[in-house]
Amino acid sequence: MLAYMRLRGRFPILGLIGLLLLLGCESRQTDTKAVEQRLETAIPLQSSPGQVLNYLEDQRIEHSQYQRDALSGNSIKAAIRGKSKWEIVRTDYGIDFWFDKHDRLSSIDVRPKYTGP
Repeated sequence: MLAYMRLRGRFPILGLIGLLLLLGCESRQTDTKAVEQRLETAIPLQSSPGQVLNYLEDQRIEHSQYQRDALSGNSIKAAIRGKSKWEIVRTDYGIDFWFDKHDRLSSIDVRPKYTGP
């Protein structure tokens, strides 16, 4: 009986902890696909570096300048920071915009980055 009383008193706390864990463990695959689709719609392949930079600035997305590199390829790096204050693990997105030798967008790579305890 005493064990039941102790467990009963802790149930609201255990329930709250369980709820927080569920909220912090949602799937990120859908979010990554949504970011990719949004970028691919807004910035079509064959766009110029200037068009990509204009979009990133208009959307207030952190980014590098256009980088020419004969070894690794021409690119612009960007990051979308997670804004939620309630998630246990915050999700940021690293984005690489790759350009061909004619300075035209050839691909966009989006990678989730997780930060948390």
